Amino acid sequence: MKIRNFYYILLGILTFSVVACEEANEWGVDTSHDRLFRSTKFEVKETNPTSALLSFRGVTNATKYVFDFSEGDSLLFNNIVFTTNILADTLTAYNKETSEVKTEYHVLFLNLNGTTRYSVRLKAVDENTGMESGYVQLCFDTTDEQIFTTVTPGTTNVSLNWQADKKATRIEYGELVKTEIEGEEAKTDTIWATPHELTSAEQQAGELVINDLKPGTNYITYILNEKVRRGSYKFKTLGSSKGTTISVGVSDDINALLAAAPAGDVTLSFTGGQTYEVGEFTIPETVTNLYVSGNVVSGRMPKLNMTKFVFSALMDNFYVQYMDVVSDGKSQFLIELGGKTGFKNVSFEGCNISEIPRSLIRTNSGDLEVGAIAISNCFIKNVGLSGYGLLNIGKLKSLSTISITNTTMLNIGDQIMDLRVQTDKVTFTQSIFCNYDINMPKLLRLDKQPKEITVTGVIFTGDNKGGKMNSGNSDYSKYLSFAGCYLTSDFQENDKKFTDAQILKISSEELFVDPKNGDFHFKPEAKFEGDGKVGDPRWWTK
Repeated sequence: MKIRNFYYILLGILTFSVVACEEANEWGVDTSHDRLFRSTKFEVKETNPTSALLSFRGVTNATKYVFDFSEGDSLLFNNIVFTTNILADTLTAYNKETSEVKTEYHVLFLNLNGTTRYSVRLKAVDENTGMESGYVQLCFDTTDEQIFTTVTPGTTNVSLNWQADKKATRIEYGELVKTEIEGEEAKTDTIWATPHELTSAEQQAGELVINDLKPGTNYITYILNEKVRRGSYKFKTLGSSKGTTISVGVSDDINALLAAAPAGDVTLSFTGGQTYEVGEFTIPETVTNLYVSGNVVSGRMPKLNMTKFVFSALMDNFYVQYMDVVSDGKSQFLIELGGKTGFKNVSFEGCNISEIPRSLIRTNSGDLEVGAIAISNCFIKNVGLSGYGLLNIGKLKSLSTISITNTTMLNIGDQIMDLRVQTDKVTFTQSIFCNYDINMPKLLRLDKQPKEITVTGVIFTGDNKGGKMNSGNSDYSKYLSFAGCYLTSDFQENDKKFTDAQILKISSEELFVDPKNGDFHFKPEAKFEGDGKVGDPRWWTK
């Protein structure tokens, strides 16, 4: 009897349990959770001024992916500027896995604004069912865009050039002023001028000249499309910010102008497109710092036909800026230093220099202490065809640095540098050397090893008039490397190799547009990997 009662009790419990389970299976589903899963990975792989490469993992059953781009905020999405739909069947997997949720895709988004913060959110959609995933999101900043191609300063103006096919509406510029506060680091403030709204003609030409600037002064300029910055550039106007600035006329006696100038700093301001006949260019002992400064007009520098520079005393600094200096051949050297007259520092910047029989600079003085010899952004041709080489540093009491940067040299004789004194630092970078009309036997003569020497980013090219070239007068390979330099196939090394240089399989005329006539733009079909990286930057593809 007891066993039978227990049986009925157990049967009742089981019956109740079955009924309870059936009722649970009939519960409804919350439609707010009836959706696709989110992508499990969403990140930025690369940012550029006007593009970004985004990576994400796929979503099962997704037929398209929706990207919303919001500009100028951080994941707030208050300013969505565009939405892009990408169909799943148009995607190519970057990293294909067995499951969709582990498969990685890369998508490149173009036509972004430079120097801008973007928030991006991504959702997956199944168009067959209408189901969507939740959003995944990220934030990134595009890098600075640079559409300026050249910025050429004058003494009281600057010529701005930019890519005319890039939309631009305004130029902003201002003077950079350092504020000194005792006990604190100097701060740089900007005194902004009235912005210049570009005319349609200026936009189409991609060119603007800003006038009424101060000589020897630091400025910054921005180019914008409405509120979006598309480029920036810092520059310094030519000449000195102090002393006397003299505008030189074509018929003026330059030596008389210098002799009559007040003692101290003097800036001689020349006009582009004009030719000045000088002969011997004599610098009086009253001049402390001299700036020979050219104002480029419509791409043309002032031309200075002259014999040589003559120094009456020891001056501090001698600068030649944006001048087309042509030797008349009456002196073997453009600058020759002996005794106690000369300068502490010399610089040639942005110049064309040509037709000097022997050297641009020759020193033969045991009394002079020279700080820096600097050549930058110059085009030099037909120098040293009678020997001695571009720089002939035969004798000095001391020499700190020699630098040749961003410079193109065409047809240079003997060597580019004959260095017979101890030097702290020698730099030869981002340049092009090319000989066709003369056979240079050696690139360098270094009688005393510099404390530091760097040669990199230089392209050595041309057939050297059929001759082979040594890297040096002796074997300098223990301390001198040409890593980062290139030799074209027609440039033949002699016994003393250009250690660590990369040898190209193409010749000078296959690499450059017209090297024999001084056009070293890279041919597009050459597909040179060093474009934008090595050689003189003036020839890079913009």
